[in-house]
Amino acid sequence: MPANDGIVAFFGATGGSTLACLALALKAGYTLSRSSSKLQSLLLERDVSQSIIDTHLTIVQGDIRDTQSVARVLTPQSKAVHLIISGIGRPPVFSLNPLNPIFDDPTVCQDAISAILAALRTLPPLSPKPVLAALSTTGISSRARDVPILMTPLYHWLLAVPHRDKREMEALLQVEVTKPAHERAIKDFIVVRPSLLTNGARLGTDNIRVDEEAGETASPAVGYTISRDDVGGWMFDQLLEGQGKNKYAGKM
Repeated sequence: MPANDGIVAFFGATGGSTLACLALALKAGYTLSRSSSKLQSLLLERDVSQSIIDTHLTIVQGDIRDTQSVARVLTPQSKAVHLIISGIGRPPVFSLNPLNPIFDDPTVCQDAISAILAALRTLPPLSPKPVLAALSTTGISSRARDVPILMTPLYHWLLAVPHRDKREMEALLQVEVTKPAHERAIKDFIVVRPSLLTNGARLGTDNIRVDEEAGETASPAVGYTISRDDVGGWMFDQLLEGQGKNKYAGKM
């Protein structure tokens, strides 16, 4: 593990990909802050011991749209957060018609990022400012197709509502880093766009194809599915253990 240059804050870590990253980070000894109390049983199921949870994880009760609650996650034990990982999202609610899912919180992703940025602005200036990594999705790029043609109807019809939310979330991050450095709430952003998520076993970071979209350049890797554990494992390997926080800064 590299020298720990601060605390990592997680939002939405009861979701599979972010939970997988959080569990690996705890086992590796990182000091973490988390925004929900629904987490301990999920971590225990992933063989994270209670003693590790008690030592390395700070849990803050609150709502993602409440700036004060978010600020408490970002300043646990009065220490600086250097990396923020947001996996906030809401699963669909299926009715009798499985082709017409209901999304009961259609702006949760953009609202979460707005709240995180607003909370950072209420805090004394952090030095260095944190990097904000947000979990998004394929199928929303305006520059190049990154999903197989056969999956296009699923992405553009069945998932239209959450994809609008993800686009707005990404736009907020892009606008933020166009501001002068002294006005930004964050140093930079990283957007992780996985393919359709599954509950399969982790295959390992070396087996994941990764491409980047930055500026006007897009060369996306096209894939059908990826497991939540592989996405979380990639985030841990690249953003916490590796140099991905610098390599992928400002990219999607």
